[in-house]
Amino acid sequence: MIQIKTKAFRLMPVNVIWFADKPQKWQCLYSYYKQSTHVTPVAGYHREDFFTKIIDLTTPLEIIETGFDQKTAYEIRRAIKDGVTTTIETDLKHFVNFYNLFAQTKQLPRIGVNINKYKSRLVVTKAVYDAQDIVMHAYLVDNSMKRVRLLYSASLFRNEQDTQLRAIVGRANRLLHFKDMCLFKQQGFDVYDLGGYAVNTNDEALIRINYFKDSFGGTLVHESDYLPFPALVLSFFNKMFKS
Repeated sequence: MIQIKTKAFRLMPVNVIWFADKPQKWQCLYSYYKQSTHVTPVAGYHREDFFTKIIDLTTPLEIIETGFDQKTAYEIRRAIKDGVTTTIETDLKHFVNFYNLFAQTKQLPRIGVNINKYKSRLVVTKAVYDAQDIVMHAYLVDNSMKRVRLLYSASLFRNEQDTQLRAIVGRANRLLHFKDMCLFKQQGFDVYDLGGYAVNTNDEALIRINYFKDSFGGTLVHESDYLPFPALVLSFFNKMFKS
């Protein structure tokens, strides 16, 4: 279990608790439970379903690889032939800049200084091709639960029209996931969490993301997010005054 103190809407102190069991009722005024293993309502909280795909890292590596679909297995081998290498990135500012450039091209929210609250719990990895960082992953690591959870994934293209480079980046992303599994398995982690799964969605972009995650095999897991009601009230007024 991980606990991180932050503020909701820059106003209300919130204790964010990851991977816990049943939320404590007496914490409902200031605690936000992320990916709780409990899946029924709890008084004082607003519960939302959360689904994710996980890979069991206690399984032998060769068995994990048999769960990959043919395309993923091929692209991992091809990325290695392309000369893609992987390593750990220790410069958090570099990752933030890298991600924000990616977010700008995809019209996604940028990462702000709030990522510093995760600093001691983050591991960032990257894939490198032709002396350039082309893919990065940032993981939340829970040493007590032996679980790693993908928080951010980003890739950059020097030329959107360069179809060869785009293909290499796609292969590098799959290779980086595989190498990350190997890294965390070697470090003694048990669970590799791909960071969410959109169940019953009609959104084409989310369907493509689901397909990508399915290509690694794994197991679909049902968990819960529990939001404290004061945060919901602040959210309501925040939206109302902005409309």
